[in-house]
Amino acid sequence: PLLFNLLGACYNKLGQFNPAAQFFETAISIKPDYAEAFLNHGSVMREIGKLDHAAKSFKRAVEILPSYFEAHNKLGVTFIDLNQFEDAIEHLEWAVAYKYDFYEAHNNLGVANRKLGQISIAAKNFEKAIKINQNYTLAYLNLGVTLTELGQKDKAVKCFKKAISIDPDNPLAHEKLEELNSN
Repeated sequence: PLLFNLLGACYNKLGQFNPAAQFFETAISIKPDYAEAFLNHGSVMREIGKLDHAAKSFKRAVEILPSYFEAHNKLGVTFIDLNQFEDAIEHLEWAVAYKYDFYEAHNNLGVANRKLGQISIAAKNFEKAIKINQNYTLAYLNLGVTLTELGQKDKAVKCFKKAISIDPDNPLAHEKLEELNSN
């Protein structure tokens, strides 16, 4: 199963998702409790837009290995894409419970909170992501948008400026900063 998983990873890296999926499925058929192969299979299913299949694979990975924080995170993001925000929050909370410094999961949790209208909670999660990784542009962008929604224009401007200082070519940061400065 390890070799089939590795072959799947190679095909995935090459952008050949259908053969990658087949190799992951072979690895899983040989070793039905292979959490990593389920994670990889779910990732490929996301790439080809089969979100329900992706969710099923990520769920199986966390059933096999409940502390698999990466699988919880990917399942949470998949649930966000499926507009299942409560389920997303549940798995993203598990991801950060198992790995507190998982800044991407804190950011994703903020996204799910924001989608549910939990704007203040979202801001706190984006702030946690930034505290862990002070160069995480996406969290600054998300926090800036959220602060704008909260009417905290000056703080939002600082977030977009920080995002630009990290990634000077980021078009979204420039766009959002320009919008705030024109208002």
